[in-house]
Amino acid sequence: MPPQPGHFRVFLGYCLPFVVVYLLLLVAGLWLWSGVTFWEEAEDSVHWRAQTQGTHALLQDRYATTEPAQWPALTTQLQKRFAYPLRLQTLAEATADLSTTQATALREGKHVVSRSTTSYERLHGSSQVVVLGDFLDYPEPEAPWQETAEEVVHQLMLLLNIMLAIALPLYFLVYRVWADVYALRGVARTLREGPAHAGIPPVRTRLVRPLQEALRTLSARLQVLLEGQRILSDAVAHEIRTPLARMRFGVEMLRDAGSEHEREQLLDGILGDVLRLEQLAEAGIDYSRIGRMQRIDGERIGVRALFQQLRHAACVPAAVTVTLRGTEVGVVHANRAALQLALRNLLGNALRHARSQVQLSAERSGQWLVLAVDDDGPGVDAALRERIFQPYVQLQPHDDGFGLGLAIVQVIAEKHGGHADVVDSALGGARFRILLPPAASPGSVSAGAPPPAG
Repeated sequence: MPPQPGHFRVFLGYCLPFVVVYLLLLVAGLWLWSGVTFWEEAEDSVHWRAQTQGTHALLQDRYATTEPAQWPALTTQLQKRFAYPLRLQTLAEATADLSTTQATALREGKHVVSRSTTSYERLHGSSQVVVLGDFLDYPEPEAPWQETAEEVVHQLMLLLNIMLAIALPLYFLVYRVWADVYALRGVARTLREGPAHAGIPPVRTRLVRPLQEALRTLSARLQVLLEGQRILSDAVAHEIRTPLARMRFGVEMLRDAGSEHEREQLLDGILGDVLRLEQLAEAGIDYSRIGRMQRIDGERIGVRALFQQLRHAACVPAAVTVTLRGTEVGVVHANRAALQLALRNLLGNALRHARSQVQLSAERSGQWLVLAVDDDGPGVDAALRERIFQPYVQLQPHDDGFGLGLAIVQVIAEKHGGHADVVDSALGGARFRILLPPAASPGSVSAGAPPPAG
């Protein structure tokens, strides 16, 4: 993939502050590490004691063969041969710089190393102490300018290596991320022309994969919305065209109506068409209102009372019997008005197609709560079972429907975290089901796969 414009600017914007912060943290860490060395003092003391033990033994012999009055002169003479300080102190002066334990050891004639940099040993038979160190305090020889320049170059190369070790991996990371983001930005722009043209490209970095999944989901939802919008516009135009044509024809007929009775019949027809248009508007508003809901507040609803209320409120034909089954399930946790609307739509649909039997039932299937409406009508062809839940789709057009009833059922089920479907019924017709998850069914655990058809 060729470099995308802007990625180097992004790299500089992120890499330079990152390198500066990294170096500051490195320096701070080294400074803290050099300051916190109390656990190393014991090891260093042992090391310096071993290094200076022989030197102190030789000094003891040299001072022992010299008169005490000549010790200051001897000390000055020996100092010229040592790279680090050598001096004599009184026992009182030496112990003032030592801890209590070290001072006691020094009085007893033992070799003591203080702060891992200074060595003490009392001269035998005297109150004088030979002090070696500070071992870190010695004059460094003045290096030629060539060596100084080499040291500077060495430090610069070390700093450059550290920066490259940070910058190169970061550059390739930024490049890969920016390339993926740039490609997905093109997808977002293409979505304005329509989700059908927006293919989601693969991405190479895990950081961008959530954005890729979000765009893929957005593209799929836009396709569904655009398809629904197309169906909606076609269906509304189709549903409105017929009543408007009848109303226009009725108005023309009113002008030529010869009798009062004929005029009343025409007015009744026009009012009927107006009522159908009002029903179409109300159904569309219900579908849109429920679809825009972010969440549905639920309550505990008794299944037996719910089914009985639906049966009593329905206009049941004389030739059809409505029975209830599974009301011992108890309660369901759902929005009462929404669930009543969904079941009322299913019951009305079943009564319209049933020959003699309709059944309302509730049951637990696995970890789902299933509310079902069965009928003994002609059923629904398997190839059309998903399509009938789309808005404004009617397999058999009828005067009191617009193809929104089952679409509203599906939306209500989805807002509760479930879904709706249709399968074959034991009565011989169709079985419409609303499958609700555990949140809608107190006492359940977690929703798994949908229950089997049938």
